[in-house]
Amino acid sequence: MFNLPYIPTAENLIDKAFRRGSKDAKAVKSTRKPRRQRLQRAEEKRVATISKIIESDLKAIIRNFPSYEQLPKFYQELLDIRIDKNKYKKSLGAVQWCLTNIKDLEKDTISRIRKERDTGFAKEFSGRSASFVKRISNELDELIEIKRILLSFPTLKEEPTIVVAGYPNAGKSTFVKTLTGSNVKIASYPFTTQDILIGHKRLKYEEYQIIDSPGLLDRPMEKRNWIELQAILAIKELADIMLFIIDPMSDIGPQLSLLNEIREKFNLKLLVLINKKDIAERERIDYIKNKIIEFQYIEISAKIPEDCNSVFETATKMIG
Repeated sequence: MFNLPYIPTAENLIDKAFRRGSKDAKAVKSTRKPRRQRLQRAEEKRVATISKIIESDLKAIIRNFPSYEQLPKFYQELLDIRIDKNKYKKSLGAVQWCLTNIKDLEKDTISRIRKERDTGFAKEFSGRSASFVKRISNELDELIEIKRILLSFPTLKEEPTIVVAGYPNAGKSTFVKTLTGSNVKIASYPFTTQDILIGHKRLKYEEYQIIDSPGLLDRPMEKRNWIELQAILAIKELADIMLFIIDPMSDIGPQLSLLNEIREKFNLKLLVLINKKDIAERERIDYIKNKIIEFQYIEISAKIPEDCNSVFETATKMIG
């Protein structure tokens, strides 16, 4: 979704700019012009090259990082969960500040060198430009981390969307992988899915988007971590229908409590899947069925393709 540029550390940017500046200055010095003219031209070239290298990297950051206000609502809210938006804006603002100061300093320095014929201004420029870049060192480091997070954001399509939700380790990722063949990570410990993962499935002429959301726990919203908040966001903003998976081999009470909370908070179509029908005790499955009699539900094994495809067909009919 995002075409984000390479982001150097402050140290790397200074080193690259100064090495290139030194190389270009040396090339000018080797020409066959009067010595004084060669030295002046060499230092002008040094200043111009250092400025060009720094400006090029900083401009790429400003140009390619999306402004918060330009992001669609879903991505704004996802960014709010993963990144402090004020820190994001501050980091981009610091890069713009440095870029502006470097450009102004280059223009002023070259003008002074030509006017006063004093190559010492180039050394002053080198010191001040390095100082400007060092002052945004923390912001560049912050943007390196922000880039990593932004690149983990899902790419969404304008398609009917099925969100798979439930407790951690209920079988959500297994279901999505079986249904779509998506390369999602599966393990037998809570919060394996830390990001929103997406698969796609076609039925006749319509393609559907299936979202594997991070696991939720039955607890107040203010106590939920950033992983759970992503699941809430996916349900709230993306779901045309939600598939709520229950694991009958885990503590059933909190799962049912979470199911009822979702029904009350979100006005959406809901299909309950009682997972692990092939290995769970029949008494526990029947207990769940008696507790969710007001919901539409299906018994499945998330490892069986026929079960997952049956669920998918039912869900698409409910979407309409």
